[in-house]
Amino acid sequence: MKKSLIALAVLATTGAAMAQSNVTLYGRIDTSIGAEKVNGVSTTKMFSGALTTSRWGLRGSEDLGGGLKANFQLETGIKSDTGAQGTEGSAFDRQSWVGLSGGFGSVKFGRTDSIFKDIYDLGNAYNVWDSDFTSGKVAYDGVKNFTSRPTNQVRYDTPNLSGFSAGLTYAMDEKVAKAAEITAIGVRYNAGALAVGLGYQDESFYQDPTSDRKYTALTATYDFGVVRASALVHNAKQANGLKDNDFGIGLSVPMGNLDFSVGYGSSETKRNGVKTLDGSAFSLGVTYAMSKRTKLYGGFVDGEVKTVATGAKKETRLYSVGVRHDF
Repeated sequence: MKKSLIALAVLATTGAAMAQSNVTLYGRIDTSIGAEKVNGVSTTKMFSGALTTSRWGLRGSEDLGGGLKANFQLETGIKSDTGAQGTEGSAFDRQSWVGLSGGFGSVKFGRTDSIFKDIYDLGNAYNVWDSDFTSGKVAYDGVKNFTSRPTNQVRYDTPNLSGFSAGLTYAMDEKVAKAAEITAIGVRYNAGALAVGLGYQDESFYQDPTSDRKYTALTATYDFGVVRASALVHNAKQANGLKDNDFGIGLSVPMGNLDFSVGYGSSETKRNGVKTLDGSAFSLGVTYAMSKRTKLYGGFVDGEVKTVATGAKKETRLYSVGVRHDF
């Protein structure tokens, strides 16, 4: 799928060892046209990354011998509708790390996914493919979302042991005001058609303790053959008294080049034990594989978040059709 651009063989001056190194350029462009309706106001738009984030990047590795490798990855989001780079506000905003891997597992240093993000994403794998159409992205509106790609982070992943694997990530706040010290741990089990994950993430903000947050997620997927399912149970707590209990479920039905998906998400937010928000959303989508690298797709999500005390509703509806190409 991804074309290797550079392959180098360097003979050490000692004449004894040969180290092999390679760099790959890869990317994805995802653009669609549709409309977004929020609280009765509808806007026709061109969207970037509605199915999956548009991006490009570089990754590579060097064989150091004895099963040890040096690895790196640089990846930035792209707004394919405008051509802007860095969807999260900076170059290489998605991945920027270097590390080592071997029989001990792998370690990464820099900006990369939190282990909690891996566990959380597992629970949305078939809820309209963890895209902008995923129901939870409309239904959840209480505690702020977890930090998915912390900066200044160390990540360690164990090797797979009889289907079990685990990971730990730690990001430093470096004593920067309102920056967070983030610790996450995740455990995962894969056995054929079944995958289960349990994750926890703690975010402690420097000089801003009322923003401290804790997240827990239990997720699973199962491939029944004719249908694939994913489920998510998520809890989020904030030091100011907010607490979320979220649920999501998704189904995906592959039929040749077509893949149909449907999802549902619900959320309940309380402040100091008193219910304040109630959210729910429904979504559906379809993709058509024109080739291994190109897909056509369409998606729809509709939901609302109700303020319990007043009955006021934030209603959101989104639909679009587009094309995604990988290179």
